[in-house]
Amino acid sequence: MNNKGFTIIEVLVSLVILSMIAIVSSNILKSSLETEQETSLQLESIKELNLASTIIRRDFRQIANVSLKDYYGNNLYGTLISQVNSKSVIFNSNIKSISNEVSPIKRINYELIDNKLIRKQFFSSNPYGQDDFTQMELI
Repeated sequence: MNNKGFTIIEVLVSLVILSMIAIVSSNILKSSLETEQETSLQLESIKELNLASTIIRRDFRQIANVSLKDYYGNNLYGTLISQVNSKSVIFNSNIKSISNEVSPIKRINYELIDNKLIRKQFFSSNPYGQDDFTQMELI
């Protein structure tokens, strides 16, 4: 008798072995994808924290010793102001502008609102309008 093929048992055994290899491989792939997603999220939060720390460091390095005024033109005594039990700090900082015709001194206000650090940059060092600013959520 000349056997030139596989028996059904041999085919079934090989299919079982291949399916076990496929299951193990898919579990490894799934685990790798989940780890990659977690790592990407952590990396993104680290990037955001790095950007926030760079902006804060720049602002505080460039603090200008210029007296602050309130929105009515009254002097605020000090160049770095934070009220007692307040979650904000106000100061003037030297920020480069695109145009040389505009003063580089801008008022900066950091506030902690709902556990978020908010940076407000006013368009001048002593703004007249309370809404004349750009806002950025740092952390």
